[in-house]
Amino acid sequence: MPSVAKPSYPFRPKSNAYLRAGQFFAVPLPSGRFACGRVMTVPAFGPKDRTGFVVGLMDWIGVHPPTAQGLAGRGVLEQAKTRYEAISNTGGEVLGERDLADDGLVAEDPNNHSVGARHRVWGWATIRVRASELLDAR
Repeated sequence: MPSVAKPSYPFRPKSNAYLRAGQFFAVPLPSGRFACGRVMTVPAFGPKDRTGFVVGLMDWIGVHPPTAQGLAGRGVLEQAKTRYEAISNTGGEVLGERDLADDGLVAEDPNNHSVGARHRVWGWATIRVRASELLDAR
């Protein structure tokens, strides 16, 4: 697989080509606050997938977009397979990168097809809906 150039931040993806595990992005909420999504692994829908990734909804909410320092030690509330539009269509953008291992985070394996394995699949707007349900009341 050819090497992909390191992106400059911030950016709005048009595919999953520049998405890498550990990147984080703002999720603007209707209340005016921000939640945070995290790229957990890429791709999500098979080896030839050019749109999908596994997203993690972070246990974080703020009045300003997230920062790498602000995410230190924060967990993931839910993970799901989704597409790059979960970033670009919600008004968010990829802001930076923080190694998942630094926070003890582990991506769900999108290729686990063993008996009993279950995977959430979210439409592009679902991260904003789930963030509003789980975080915005705080």
